[in-house]
Amino acid sequence: VVSTQSTVGAGFCVAMFCDLRLTGQTVKLGANFLRVGISPGMGGSYTIPTKLSDQASKEIILTGRLFSGEEAERMGVVMRALPDKTQVLPEALALADQLTSKTSPLAMRETLHLTRISQLPAIKEQLVREAAAQARCFAGPDYRIALESVKTKTPPVFE
Repeated sequence: VVSTQSTVGAGFCVAMFCDLRLTGQTVKLGANFLRVGISPGMGGSYTIPTKLSDQASKEIILTGRLFSGEEAERMGVVMRALPDKTQVLPEALALADQLTSKTSPLAMRETLHLTRISQLPAIKEQLVREAAAQARCFAGPDYRIALESVKTKTPPVFE
C-alpha cells in the first residue's frame, strides 16, 4: 500500500492487511478507535498485534495517538518512510517492477498463498468478534460521549 495522506482508523487497519507498506516521513498514521469510544474494527485487532511487536501494537491500539511515517518505520508499521511524500509513488512503482520483473509469477502467487492461508480462519473469527464488540460500544454511553467531545473539540469525560 502507498500512503501519501493521513491513514487513520479504518484506513490504517485496511493498510495493515497489505503485504508491503510505504509512506512519507511526515504522513500521520494511527488507530484512534478508543478515542472515539469504540473498539478496533476492520481487522485491526488482528493485523496490528500479529504484524507488530506486542509493545508497539498495544501503544498504537490503546493510546489511539497519531504518529509520523518516520516513527511508523521504526515501529515496523511500514517498510520505508520516504523523506518526501512525492517520492512514495515512484518508490512503490519501482518496487512493483522489481517484484514483477525479477521473480516467478507462479512462485510469487504460491508463496503469498502459503503465507496467508493459515491466517484466514483466525481473521474470519476475529472480524466476527470485532463486529460484536463494536456493536456493544455503539450501544454504550462512551461512544456518544466521545463523539460529542470530537464535535466540541473538548476532552471526553467518561462516566
